[in-house]
Amino acid sequence: MANKLEREILVPLSHCDNMSKLSVPSMFSLFMDIATDHAEQLHLSAKDLGENLFWLAVKTKIKINKRPCMTEKVTLATWPEKAVRVRANRHYTISDENEVLVAGKTEWAVINTETGRLQRLNDIYGEDFSFCEDVSTDEVYARVSDDFSDASVLGEYTIRSTDIDVGQHMNNAFYIRALFSLFSTKELREREITEIDISYKAQSFEGETLTVKVREIGNAFEYGMIKPDNTIAATVRIVKE
Repeated sequence: MANKLEREILVPLSHCDNMSKLSVPSMFSLFMDIATDHAEQLHLSAKDLGENLFWLAVKTKIKINKRPCMTEKVTLATWPEKAVRVRANRHYTISDENEVLVAGKTEWAVINTETGRLQRLNDIYGEDFSFCEDVSTDEVYARVSDDFSDASVLGEYTIRSTDIDVGQHMNNAFYIRALFSLFSTKELREREITEIDISYKAQSFEGETLTVKVREIGNAFEYGMIKPDNTIAATVRIVKE
């Protein structure tokens, strides 16, 4: 299939939680890793883009049907969707031999770090790029208000050196790991997460303390991860069953 990468893996122990299942934060890490591998194969990695150009994750949605267990054999897949101007989705799935267990997508853009302008993705991919027409999910990304003034404080997280990536800011996948560090194992056991959305708003840096606020809306919880200057670093929406 055109420009689609599939890889069989055994769910690693290091990616599992106390229930011996693939953790939700690790889903973000696995998707980031295979997207990076695929970009290398397609000659679309950071080093291939050229000076001052950098891939930027805007938002991610993950739908969870069933979390695979430790050492379970699954197929991890990813592929880019056809670009529309300056943004495009990259899709992901985790499947067993019978069904899709986890489906996700991330909206990506390419930014010129010198000018701050987003680049046309058709120019990045090139005219001859062949796109896979499959979609992991056609559901829209959740919209979460940035106004958390009336929300309750869940806790705080101070960004550590282990959270910092090659861009010298907090790794996008680690926002979810930071959020989940504020949950107890009891809370995670009580209700399974079926859907999670995150929207990245601003970069965060080592030593900053993020204040996490939460509000409940129906069967969903919305979280604001707020920087010391009161700007929003990320918003998260989690649906539990």
